[in-house]
Amino acid sequence: MHLFSPEHAGVLNSEWRRRVFPAEEVIEFAVREVPQRGTAVDVGAGTGYLTVPLARAFKKVYAIEISPKMAEKLEDRLRREGITNVEVIVTEEPPDLREFDLAVFSSVLHEMERPGEYLRWAGKALVLVAEWKKEPMPFGPPVEERLSPEDIVRLAGNFEPVKYRELEYHYLMLLRPKVRGGRNGIL
Repeated sequence: MHLFSPEHAGVLNSEWRRRVFPAEEVIEFAVREVPQRGTAVDVGAGTGYLTVPLARAFKKVYAIEISPKMAEKLEDRLRREGITNVEVIVTEEPPDLREFDLAVFSSVLHEMERPGEYLRWAGKALVLVAEWKKEPMPFGPPVEERLSPEDIVRLAGNFEPVKYRELEYHYLMLLRPKVRGGRNGIL
């Protein structure tokens, strides 16, 4: 399995990434659909690329990171930018949090051993998934490890897609908990 290395953290805030994966647009894709903007969770927060715009849109943000090195970089960035409504949690397992309004999984589900478990953990929240397209390109994780939109829907189980958008190298999918008798009309 290909795991992102903290040694490559510089690419997470690079000009190239801002161009091909614009953080504010990615967050706005989901935020428009979130009626309550109390709490958001950024799973696999890294250096805070999406955490910072989430912190501007929500009252509270939990930034979940598996790597202590990346969490340290994130905490440094939050201090430098004066952001005080983010709590960084270093863990490999879904943390025990109260209800939240939005869970964000950006380029991280393909790295998890049990991505379905994390998706189910999101409970009643809306879920924003941003993943690499499952096609050959000279960067990103190996194609065979990437998750297609259909893979995400299968893994999400009790969630259904409500919104979908393609970017140059990624796709965005907003999922909501299934309503009994609901129908899936996105994919």
